[in-house]
Amino acid sequence: MLNENLARGAALVIGGILIGLSAASVVPLITERPAPDPGVRASLLPPRTDLPPVNITLYGSSSGGWGFSNATIRSPGPNMTVYLGDDVRLTLIANESVGVRHNWFIDYNNDTFPNGDELTTRSPDFNVPGSVTVLFPFNPLHPGDWTYRCEYHSHSMFGTIRVLAEPRPVNLTLYGRSDRGWGFSNTTIHEPGPPLIILWGTNVSLTLIANDSIGVMHNWFIDYNADQTPNDGEPSSPDFNVPGSVSIVFPFSPKQTGNWTYYCRYHFHSMMGNISIVGGPPPSFAPAVLPLITTIMLGALGIVLVFAMVYHVRAVRAAKRMK
Repeated sequence: MLNENLARGAALVIGGILIGLSAASVVPLITERPAPDPGVRASLLPPRTDLPPVNITLYGSSSGGWGFSNATIRSPGPNMTVYLGDDVRLTLIANESVGVRHNWFIDYNNDTFPNGDELTTRSPDFNVPGSVTVLFPFNPLHPGDWTYRCEYHSHSMFGTIRVLAEPRPVNLTLYGRSDRGWGFSNTTIHEPGPPLIILWGTNVSLTLIANDSIGVMHNWFIDYNADQTPNDGEPSSPDFNVPGSVSIVFPFSPKQTGNWTYYCRYHFHSMMGNISIVGGPPPSFAPAVLPLITTIMLGALGIVLVFAMVYHVRAVRAAKRMK
């Protein structure tokens, strides 16, 4: 009889807890979202040499989704592909009456509203009085396939954005002259040469052309240690402006962030300029967190299991005492 009472009590307690959990799972939790902060913007990288902005226009509708035009709006919206660190310029336009508020952000953790690193990709609100359309610049800095959304209509206004793991390749041309320096053309050669700004890890194809008579030897290198001589680990081109190699294409990928000087090893007093390597390896960010309802359910399930175990142990002990 005692065993039956204990078992019945355990069943009632567990059943009550499970009923409470079931009710909690269907009652929506009211969570306060962080207030939109119009001051939160992408921390933009400086403009980089020979890297034009990537201009993308998106039209949005709360019921229809996103599209590259107001005639192609759909849900999910169109796929987008960009390179790591691109200078992306989003023009965001609503396809409904003013007052239906929208924004745009990359939802890294797929929890349907912007937080953490996602705030650097969150646009200002648009389709509101005073800001019907918005131009939003940002740099994608996390490689992978992600979901972009409007936080106000996250289940209809979403799509996929792919951020490629490498920066966009860059093609540069420099003309060099022993007594004048470097330039982007043979009419713009000067000392110091033009400043270069390159994103860390960019695959650069550098075309080097001399503006001297053949035989005046040149090369090009980045001087990391300020000794005006190319060393191991410093990108350094083959010689050019020599018979059989008047001009060359020198591929390199800078991997040392900072402000450096580039030189010609043979005419380093006149052929020099500044090169800035910006950024670095893609930053890591916190992994996706479990939604609040999931966390509560898992915690409550743990409590249920503890109660069940306690009652089971008590029932076993009581049964032994009855014998």
